[in-house]
Amino acid sequence: MRLAKLAGLNVAPVKLKKAANKDVLLIERFDREPKGDKWTRKAMVSALTLFSLDDMMARYASYETLSEIIRHRFTNPKAALKELFYRLVFNILCGNTDDHARNHAAFWDGKALTMTPAYDICPQGRTGNMASQAMLISGNNNLSQLRTCLETAHNFLLSEEEAREIFKALTAVIGQNWDDVCTKAELNEVDKRLLWKRQFLNPYSVEQ
Repeated sequence: MRLAKLAGLNVAPVKLKKAANKDVLLIERFDREPKGDKWTRKAMVSALTLFSLDDMMARYASYETLSEIIRHRFTNPKAALKELFYRLVFNILCGNTDDHARNHAAFWDGKALTMTPAYDICPQGRTGNMASQAMLISGNNNLSQLRTCLETAHNFLLSEEEAREIFKALTAVIGQNWDDVCTKAELNEVDKRLLWKRQFLNPYSVEQ
């Protein structure tokens, strides 16, 4: 989550605390806002709801469909499309394959939709290099590779050159900030080695 923030993504603020000798990740709620001395809830819908799918049909959820919904129903669609593409690429670069349709959401004001901050970016374990995302990326292809993102860049109103620049920028941010973020998260050297080049910047994922 911190790396994503450093990479320019719209991410919910996080803090790492200890309670009963255990690490606890606190994620600031963004679906509440103050109203006098009380709080009110902001209306929010998941991408699964936007797709009109239930949990049994969630395997048909796709970034292509979500990008189409954004183009037609979201406020500031061009910026929202770019943000979603950043999230897709970052998920692949950090090994977050659990990007299912409930992990994408939008605020609803009764007239239009606006993308919420990202709130569940968590690298998943993998035994080998090959991996696939929870949502389809390009057609029936959900392989966790930058080349898959290239295939669908036009759906986000991005050229191949713009997509490659995003790949380059996000890869650089991860590499430049990796040690510092790991230090702040109090990761030991063993965990760092387990995550680096396996979840983060896995050779299979960065193939273009």
